Amino acid sequence: SVLPCGSQAMSGGNPLEPLLAQYRTVQGQISKIQQGQSKATTLICENELVLKELELLEEDAQVFKLIGPVLVKQELVEVKSNVSKRIEYIKSDITRLEGQLKEKSKEHDGIRDEISKLQKGE
Repeated sequence: SVLPCGSQAMSGGNPLEPLLAQYRTVQGQISKIQQGQSKATTLICENELVLKELELLEEDAQVFKLIGPVLVKQELVEVKSNVSKRIEYIKSDITRLEGQLKEKSKEHDGIRDEISKLQKGE
């Protein structure tokens, strides 16, 4: 939270300090969101590759899923459906992250503008 300029000046502190700290915090949050987007994009690529491989299989092919140390037999149709649902879920997650990134970028720009005004003495 940003303190009113008057209270900062009265305390004798630099009014830029809290803004700079807030700026760095938001920068860190933006970085985390971008890392999340990168991971999600990688997951989509991996899952789309799995789906393409599954499409190559015959309908009666045996498919197994590794659960812990055990291979469990799965139905091909069910596996394709699960992978497709996973891709859709990850895509919706990316959309959510894009929204967060827009919000944080606006916040970042606003803080940068405030810092700029203070530096110019406005």
